[in-house]
Amino acid sequence: MPVARDALTVVLDTNVWIDILVYNDPVSRPIRAALESGRLDAVIDTACLYELNRVLDYPQFARFAIDKAAAIATTLALTRQLNAQPDEGVAAALPGADTTIAAHVAHAPVLPRCSDRDDQKFLELAAAGNARWLVTKDKALLKLAKRLARDFDCRIDRPVGFVSAVLPTARSD
Repeated sequence: MPVARDALTVVLDTNVWIDILVYNDPVSRPIRAALESGRLDAVIDTACLYELNRVLDYPQFARFAIDKAAAIATTLALTRQLNAQPDEGVAAALPGADTTIAAHVAHAPVLPRCSDRDDQKFLELAAAGNARWLVTKDKALLKLAKRLARDFDCRIDRPVGFVSAVLPTARSD
């Protein structure tokens, strides 16, 4: 689906994708609707797709009988991929993912370091994709909100804050 020219570029953390793909969370429904309509330009990369692929196998999601291939396909359909060269294991785990090397700005400001090293990839993706928002529920990322806004003009917020700031007319029934 085409993204609108004036679409807002965002990064969605894995926990937000789980809310969208697994829980159909009412707070995240406006985000999915905006992705489907092209109002949001969500960027993703191989590392973030790989994490989502891995997390979808967690035992707590077994009761939802998730079709993981369909969930990944939906994610790919709703996102624009920015990818570094993946290792072969990642590429094999994500059939259909675009694995071209993304062009990145060489002289970007230094990103803050996330206290949870596993979440650093979301900051890197936000910077590489020139995202204006990183939507997450992760406390370690949320702690970096002021610094990322100041240095990268990228806001970090929970889904509820993002929806109220960016999609205020959306209903989450």
